[in-house]
Amino acid sequence: MADYPCWHWNRVFLWLLLLGMACTQSPVGGGVEAPPAESLSTQEARAVTSSYVDLRLRVGRGVAVGRTCGAANEVTPACGGGSGPDMSFHFIAPYDGAYTFVTDPTDTTDYDTVVQVTDWNSSASLGCNDNASSSTLTSSAVLNLARNQEVRITVDGKNGSCGRFMLNIHVVESACGPCNTPPGPCHSPYGVCSGATCVYEPLAAGASCNDGNACTLNDKCGATGACTGTTVGCNSPPGTCYASPGTCNPATGVCSYAARPAGTSCSDGDSCTSGDTCHGGACYSGPQVCCSGGGVLCNGMCCSQGDYCMGGTCRPRCLALDVVRTPENQMIPACPMEVF
Repeated sequence: MADYPCWHWNRVFLWLLLLGMACTQSPVGGGVEAPPAESLSTQEARAVTSSYVDLRLRVGRGVAVGRTCGAANEVTPACGGGSGPDMSFHFIAPYDGAYTFVTDPTDTTDYDTVVQVTDWNSSASLGCNDNASSSTLTSSAVLNLARNQEVRITVDGKNGSCGRFMLNIHVVESACGPCNTPPGPCHSPYGVCSGATCVYEPLAAGASCNDGNACTLNDKCGATGACTGTTVGCNSPPGTCYASPGTCNPATGVCSYAARPAGTSCSDGDSCTSGDTCHGGACYSGPQVCCSGGGVLCNGMCCSQGDYCMGGTCRPRCLALDVVRTPENQMIPACPMEVF
C-alpha cells in the first residue's frame, strides 16, 4: 500500500463525512420517499400530474413515506382537514378485495392525519376517515375495490396540520368479487364476503336513498328496506284544452298532458263570446254575443266605439251636418237618416 500524506487522508475523511450527511437529510418541504424494496422506475410511473405520486399496483406496509409540510393544499376531504397541505397518490387495485388505506401510527407521532379515497375518474368520494379510533391520530379508510379500479388517495392534516406519514395499503382478496353491487338503494354500497356470497348491510329506516324514479321526491328507506318517495303531481296543464292530471316521465320527471278531444267545451276568457270549443289543444272563441269595449255588435262583430252598423257592416261615425255632393251636383247628408 502506497504511503499518502496526512492531508490526503483528511480530505478523504471529509468527503465521506459530507456524503453521509447528504444521505441522511430529510426532504425539504413536501416530498415522498419510496421504500427501498419497491422503488418505482421511470417506465412504470404513469404521467398524471405533478400533484400525484403514482403507486400503480403497490400494496403492503410503507408503499409511500412522505411529509406534507410545504406541500400545496389541493384537496378538501369530506371528513375533516382541508385547510392544510396535502399529498395525493394514484393507485390501481391489483384484484377484487377489501382494501384498507391507513397511516402507520409508529411513523405519524403527533401528526393528526386525514385519509380520503376518491374515484380516479369521477372524483366521487369512496371512503374518508379522520381517526381510526378515539385513542389514535391514525386514519384508516376501508372499502371494497374491483380489480383494475383506479382511485386517488389523499393524505391531509386535521385543522391545517402537517407532518410526516407512512401510507400502508392492506388488502384481503375476495372470493366473491368486489362486493359493490348491493341488491337495492337501501343497502350499504359495499358488502362483506361471507363464504362465496356478498352480504350487504341494510340502511336504517329514514335514511336517504334514490329509487331511480325521477317522478318521486325526498326518497327515504322504509322499515322493510324499500326506497320510496313522494309522487310528483302532474296537475298544472298548459291550458284549459289539456287533460289533468298528466303523466310523469320517470326518466326525466317532466309532466306531459294529453289534448282534450276536438269540440270539447272551453272558455277563452272573454265573457262576450259563447260556445268556445277546443281544437288541437287550443281554445277557439265562439260567436260574439256582446261587445265588452262599448261598441255596437254588428253581424257577430264589434264595431269600434262610436261607429255604427249599417247593412251588417260597421261604418265610421259621421255628424248630422256632414254633406256630400251627388253626381247631379246636389248636396245631401253624408250620414243615413237612421243614424240620427
